[in-house]
Amino acid sequence: MKHYDVIVIGMGLAGLMAAKTAAEGGKSVLLLGKGVGRAHMHTGCIDLLGYYPSGSSVSVENPFESIGRLIEERPNHPYARVGIPDIRKALASFLGLFDGQDYTYFSQGKKNTITLTPAGCTRTTYLVPSTMAWGGIEDKRDVLIVGFDGLKDFYSAYIAHNLNSLGKGGRFPFKARPISLPLSAFSARKTASPPVLARFFEEKGVRDRIAEAVRAELRGEERVAFPAVLGVERPGEVRRELEEKLGTTVFEIPTLPPSVPGYRLFQAFKRDLQRKGVTVIMGFAVTEALIRDGTCSGVTVTCPPLQRAYSAEMFILATGSFFGGGLEEKGERAVEPIFGLPVHQPASRDAWFGDRFFSDDPHPIAHVGIMADERLNPIGQEGRAVVRNLHVAGSILSGADPLREKSGGGIVLSTGYKAGRGDFH
Repeated sequence: MKHYDVIVIGMGLAGLMAAKTAAEGGKSVLLLGKGVGRAHMHTGCIDLLGYYPSGSSVSVENPFESIGRLIEERPNHPYARVGIPDIRKALASFLGLFDGQDYTYFSQGKKNTITLTPAGCTRTTYLVPSTMAWGGIEDKRDVLIVGFDGLKDFYSAYIAHNLNSLGKGGRFPFKARPISLPLSAFSARKTASPPVLARFFEEKGVRDRIAEAVRAELRGEERVAFPAVLGVERPGEVRRELEEKLGTTVFEIPTLPPSVPGYRLFQAFKRDLQRKGVTVIMGFAVTEALIRDGTCSGVTVTCPPLQRAYSAEMFILATGSFFGGGLEEKGERAVEPIFGLPVHQPASRDAWFGDRFFSDDPHPIAHVGIMADERLNPIGQEGRAVVRNLHVAGSILSGADPLREKSGGGIVLSTGYKAGRGDFH
């Protein structure tokens, strides 16, 4: 049985951040994941806190001010377990992944940033990929929205229509105009997913043909928006080259999954972990934890018909909530399948949801998860640590409503950071 200082279970952002932080602390780290997390679902943007209280219709301008209030009012929220100083350190650590690269992340200082969605609406977030810098809602320059005939779920005409509708309401001072280019101009394919189209953009000949076609369509627009497919490995370089050829500002609008910016994010973490000597095993499920007297000694990884065990001094569970498989539904109850941890949840499944789907109050299922103490050790109803050398991070934690709060990115990064930097003794 191979032994490590730390074993991290889960390949999402929380697990990746935990492994990064533990490795930076000089620990030998094994990262286990049955897949690649939710990277393909991720827009690439990092939400910190968009709305507070979570049912508010007015977005938060300064997320750190609102997080301070949230911590006072909701002591069981994951942010309260981490604290503002470690939230800031986690974000700084995340930004360090992109030091010296032409693809990085930016923010508006202490303020949230307004970015665009695949539907032509706006959303509040905190950290945004540099390729999505579009000038904001006060920029008066008109925008040309570029789509592709065979790219599913990205409709430039729909996006332009919605942006112009918001403009008529006095919200935007610019106009948007759509075009759609045929894939046949540079490919034999009739359809393409975002990752496939992103690979096309990495070919200089293809970029030249696309730039030529777009330049012929310009009617004075000073900004050109593409779907978020400007390459996988060198998006900053691709964007810069297109700007030179078009003589305009070029930016990306997120697409529906599979997401290229999410894949870029996963790859940035993966490269960093490889440099730090982290052992990464993907594609195998952790099926059992070896626990005795409140301490975990190892886990079993299964790839039928084979099994293999690994041991460690400390373990970090970052397997996500229901969507990631970190929680499972078993009859009337939600269960945590690896360590058998107690799950904070309503008394019966009938109480998981409210009477109305669109309600001002969150559905109780949003708060289902693992309760943790200040060290992110999982605790039971009596408040005592269930497994002393286990820390829990990410969306499996209870006490938050990430979808309504727009806090998911900040929660997974900050709890992953704290878990990875935790008390190893």
